Parts: sequence; structure tokens; C-alpha cells
Amino acid sequence: MDLKQLVTGKEFYISNRKEFVSCELRPVWRIALLVLIIMLVGRANKASRNKIHLVNWALKKTEHVDSYINYVQKITNKRPFINLDPAMDKAIDYALYSKLVTIDNNRVTLSETGIELANQLIKLDAFEVEKSLFKSMKPDLSEDKVTKAFEGK
Repeated sequence: MDLKQLVTGKEFYISNRKEFVSCELRPVWRIALLVLIIMLVGRANKASRNKIHLVNWALKKTEHVDSYINYVQKITNKRPFINLDPAMDKAIDYALYSKLVTIDNNRVTLSETGIELANQLIKLDAFEVEKSLFKSMKPDLSEDKVTKAFEGK
């Protein structure tokens, strides 16, 4: 029996791609990012889904960070258009399934295993750009400011 058939019980094919899948689309990378967001910008290892989505959105472009900071610091009245990424929701689901987080009242909380993972990631020379951004944004990421940015108040 062919290995492909042994694994799936069905025939399938593997095709070579000209381009690799971006690491942003890889679930393990996104789950690691999720636990770091909760640990580094959350409070008491908790963060709302909105805060998680806002930070994930801010990581995509420097202009996103600037538009959010300018809005919450009242430098401009133009509310940022914050994009909710379904891939982050999927990462939350995977992390919940893996018992890295729990969810209660729209707050995502790191479990003991999630805290251990976040601490290991913090010690690594990885996610350095992200960790730096988290530190710079943290003063402007209170739940009140995040809610106001989403609601336009």
C-alpha cells in the first residue's frame, strides 16, 4: 500500500508550490503570537478579544500603530479602521483546544501551560520586533482605550 493511502485511506496528491506559505498564516506562529500578546499587553495574563485583535492588526503595518496611537492620544479625531483577522480567532480556538488559554466573558486568560509557553518565548531571541512593539504600545492599550477605538468614542 502507498504511504499516502495508508495515512488517509484515500488517494490524494501533493503538489509543489512556487511560493511558501507565509509564516503569518501558520497556526503555530499565530498561537505563539497570541500567548505573547496576552502575557505582554494583557493584565494579569488576561486580555479581551478586542485587545488581541487590535494588537494583531497593529503588527501588520507601522501606519496601523500610528493611527491607533494618534487616535487614543487625541492627536487626531480619525478613528482607525481596525481589521478583525479570522486567523487570530482560529488561533484562539486552537489555543483553547490545546488548553493554553481559557475564555470567560470575552476575556482570554492564559492557563499555567500557556504562561510557561509565553515565558519560554520571551526568553528566546524570537519575536523581538513584536515584543518591542508590545512594550511601546502597552500604555495605550487599556481596555477602556481599546473599547473606545472600536466604538469610535
